[in-house]
Amino acid sequence: MSSNRRAPWLITLLNLAGRLGGGYRGPQSTNFDGLRFRNLDAKPHHGFGAFLKWQFERSRQLAWIDQPGPEQRPETPARVSGAELRVTYINHATLLIQHRGLNILTDPLWCERTSPFSFVGPKRHHPPGLALDELPPINLIMVSHNHYDHLDVGSLDELARRFPAAKVVTGLGNGELIRACGFVDVQEIDWWQSVPLHDGMLLTGVPAQHWSARSRYDTNRTLWMGFVLESPDGPLLFPGDTGLGPEFGLIRERFGPMRFAALPIGAYEPRWFMRHHHMSPDDAVKAHRTLESRCSMAIHFGTFRLSDEGQFTPVSDLARALAEQGVESHLFRAPQPGEQWQVAPLSSAVATPA
Repeated sequence: MSSNRRAPWLITLLNLAGRLGGGYRGPQSTNFDGLRFRNLDAKPHHGFGAFLKWQFERSRQLAWIDQPGPEQRPETPARVSGAELRVTYINHATLLIQHRGLNILTDPLWCERTSPFSFVGPKRHHPPGLALDELPPINLIMVSHNHYDHLDVGSLDELARRFPAAKVVTGLGNGELIRACGFVDVQEIDWWQSVPLHDGMLLTGVPAQHWSARSRYDTNRTLWMGFVLESPDGPLLFPGDTGLGPEFGLIRERFGPMRFAALPIGAYEPRWFMRHHHMSPDDAVKAHRTLESRCSMAIHFGTFRLSDEGQFTPVSDLARALAEQGVESHLFRAPQPGEQWQVAPLSSAVATPA
């Protein structure tokens, strides 16, 4: 990060402010009761007692090991034009999506720990596939929800310094914290609301089966969501973090088959605790099939140890799920950090390394 970034204690203060925030205030709706948001398929939310039960019952897990970065630094173009769609996997749920002249980041995460503090919390086990200095000019940032591994104020603070004109789109109630990071153009939307973009593109917030919180006291006070980017060349989906629910069928019904989908495959064990809010690899393959996605990229695995599955288990479980469900392995793959895909149009189902 640049030498003029905010001091760590200021980042901590931003995090603490986010923990104490009052959340969204607005009229009741189908997914908001006036105080808290809810999923389409409402499931009981695991409270602090269930969390303690999980921690107490956890079996001893093998330690995660640190992984090297890319052998060769990816060469990222300043922009791509026309129907070309280039997707670079940076880490966790952070993608660089380049299409029709736009450079888009999803859930930016360059921190060393996913925590309100710099000295405790899940630590990084591989470097980002692209450093901040290697990013092209960013036009649009999508923030799916306020969990620390998706809304990282340190990363957003640095991105605001580098790309002050970038637009940020997020769910209801998240704007105040993002503006405190330095962004001016921040738009909060509800599920199914859309934001027009240039060159015939449209960004729509879509439901995800998840939850939100930055402390024990603000659960579901801000909205979580995924995003569909519609283009003359076919739609793509970034769902943020989600369990397997009816949302995928609704997205397919409204937008048609996906040209590209980024689908989370990590943080799924133990299933009794995680299954309503995090997809397993088997769930992710079911979502891929429901979406009729022509090309899917696995995300949300292997960077931070957030749950009980092994460091490399999501990838092996994905391979098994693909075989069991009869999906060809080249249609849904797990990338390495820094790996770039050139995603073919809907008429083809192949994504090739850039």
